[in-house]
Amino acid sequence: MDSITKPTVTADQLERICEKHLGALPVRTEELKDGWFNAAYLLQLPDAKFALKIAPPDEVQVLRYEYNLMTAEVAATREVKAKTKLPLPQVVAFDQTREEVTGDYFITGFVEGVPLDRIRKDLTAEAGANVDRQIGTLLRELHSIQGEAFGTYNQPIHSTWMDAFGSLLEDLRRDQQDQAIVLPPDSFESATPHLSALSEVKSPALLHWDLWDPNIFIDPVDFHVTGLIDFERAMWADPLIEGNFMTPSAALLEGYEHPITQPPGASARRALYDLYLSLIMVIESTYRRFDADHEKSAREFLDRSIAALNALP
Repeated sequence: MDSITKPTVTADQLERICEKHLGALPVRTEELKDGWFNAAYLLQLPDAKFALKIAPPDEVQVLRYEYNLMTAEVAATREVKAKTKLPLPQVVAFDQTREEVTGDYFITGFVEGVPLDRIRKDLTAEAGANVDRQIGTLLRELHSIQGEAFGTYNQPIHSTWMDAFGSLLEDLRRDQQDQAIVLPPDSFESATPHLSALSEVKSPALLHWDLWDPNIFIDPVDFHVTGLIDFERAMWADPLIEGNFMTPSAALLEGYEHPITQPPGASARRALYDLYLSLIMVIESTYRRFDADHEKSAREFLDRSIAALNALP
């Protein structure tokens, strides 16, 4: 995916990064283009493979919740790696010196397998259910990590989830106002009557919040999950905000082993989270200069999200 947030990196810069942190020159490098935010590269050394991620340059304007995402990703990856058995790559180096490139960067071991989005449509019903069941189990283990406050991974500063979510919405409103982005008149106001449902959430859990199929790697032979990546949007929050619970399969819920979609306020909470995500998708279209088709799809999602909230009692 092309994006203005991805810095341009030369072969010489990649070689200097390899020499500095891996002690050898690469025999091959390859840009990994699937991501939407950071630049990413495969670093092939004589005896091992690594992945490199480079943050956007400082001059690129990002949304408020995206400040210092790379710091969050490294810290969250290390915490999850230390506290669970989730298949995460090891962080090998994290460099904030800006000596080689214009942004922060980090190196991890390379995750073998293929992204789930590339093979999902080819899976049998049984194999697809098995994969979803694994994802549910991994999410349950991740959410077992409890925090002391709610908020983004870098700033867990709120004592209640209602306050934290309200702060996230307000940051988005400011992002929208900064660029004078035109939204439907009740885009933010549609959330107000339903925010009290968030009081059901008492404990902050550690979430991935970007665990879409492209960030889940699968062995293409036995369909075992081989790795999870991109913890940059990790937060301390209500597990129901994970995108995986937008339209969860029965197998995913079976693997999760918790009636997460059943509490009285779950429908309202999930509708609020859809609104939040759809607002991000519309607003970031302007910041990222995405094409008209992408923005059209995002605005259709926003319209559906507002209608769903307005239809709730």
